[in-house]
Amino acid sequence: MNEQELLNIIIKEQDWEQLIYNIVTIENLDPWDIDLVKLVDSFMKYLQKVEELDFRIPAKVILIAAVLLKMKIEYLEIFRKEVPVVEEELISELERIDFSKLKKYMEEFKIPIIRRPARKITLDELVDALRKAIEVEERRRERRAIVRRRIAEEIKIEEESIEKRIERILKEIDKLMKKLKKREIPFSSIVEEWTRECIVEHFVPILHLDFRGDISCKQEELFKEIFIRKCKAS
Repeated sequence: MNEQELLNIIIKEQDWEQLIYNIVTIENLDPWDIDLVKLVDSFMKYLQKVEELDFRIPAKVILIAAVLLKMKIEYLEIFRKEVPVVEEELISELERIDFSKLKKYMEEFKIPIIRRPARKITLDELVDALRKAIEVEERRRERRAIVRRRIAEEIKIEEESIEKRIERILKEIDKLMKKLKKREIPFSSIVEEWTRECIVEHFVPILHLDFRGDISCKQEELFKEIFIRKCKAS
């Protein structure tokens, strides 16, 4: 497989495992003793070429790149005395390529890394670790999606609840004005019990009604009585 065919795999979002195998083949890496640094550097080089061609890099490939960079950091940490490379130098790779999603993964993603004192990392072990990383991320995305759906449902319920309270308070205002035959009534007259919960329950809808222009509120002195008047349009 030549370089152009490898780029096509990335661009067309084909199997990421095949992408790893092809890089190992092209770079003549030993599958029984993977040169992790060389593999990661080659992977990033091909991604950079894809970006230079102005093609979209698949999200799963970006995830794999983030995992590989994390592995490279871990790998070099083990042999720090022999390989004087620090994490900041690896992060600079991201800055040169400017993958915003990849940077995000690097900052947020907790990956099941191969942690062992030996140099040897086989191709099968590497691919297995990458599979686990994808599984972790997919579960995390699923949990986030569930949380987002629940939050959206709760917000919708809360919005419906507030709207019903607004309608109820407006009816109470209409009813009390008709009963008292007044165009203006004090806020305290629509609050059944002068407790914090009851005051808030009535005050929030009043704010909404005032903002919408259904009513107008005035308060001559701070912390004094609020007077409510119906607007003509309502």
